[in-house]
Amino acid sequence: MDSTDKGHSALDMTKNQRSLFEREFSDVQSLAKTPRATRQKHNEKQAAKRVKARQNAISESSGLGLQDAQPVDLQFVEPYDHLEWKSMGVQPETLNKLKHGRYPIQEKLDLHNVRIVEAYRRVREFFAKCLEQRLRTVAIVHGLGLRSTPPAQMKSHVAHWLKQHPSVNAYVSAPGHRGGAGVTFVHLKKSRDAKLDTKERIARRLG
Repeated sequence: MDSTDKGHSALDMTKNQRSLFEREFSDVQSLAKTPRATRQKHNEKQAAKRVKARQNAISESSGLGLQDAQPVDLQFVEPYDHLEWKSMGVQPETLNKLKHGRYPIQEKLDLHNVRIVEAYRRVREFFAKCLEQRLRTVAIVHGLGLRSTPPAQMKSHVAHWLKQHPSVNAYVSAPGHRGGAGVTFVHLKKSRDAKLDTKERIARRLG
């Protein structure tokens, strides 16, 4: 076979391979690209949803009913006192799981070396962030307050704020190996947006 015949043979093979390829994939359609306007509209919708969630979270956290950072009726606790509280309607099992560290801690706020008024602001902002991100179990590190005047000053204020916060289901001092009396684990209620999403999922499931 001369070079011309070889060239024709190679060309025929290429044509046959291309023909076979076209037959194999004749029913395959190229994926249509999402129009830029549609993508932009989707992104704007998601951004608006995030803004709304943040506003709802801040609204829930700012309208706490807490009178001020340093209430006159504050009940002081001792540095090594064990804190434990749950709101009405919360199952004892929830508090029990929280007490034994069975809920994963999703976020932490450290209040060491922070003044009371500033700590109050940080706690409110912390809960606003948690509600926005739909976190359920968090920790507040307040320390024992052995050298504060009076002792356990920060710990006492934190206990009061948590008890008054409408988004707190329960709180309890952490187990000894996870901070003990100097750390408080907090279990939060679902945010309004999270509750709405749950209702919508149930409605879709029921048809």
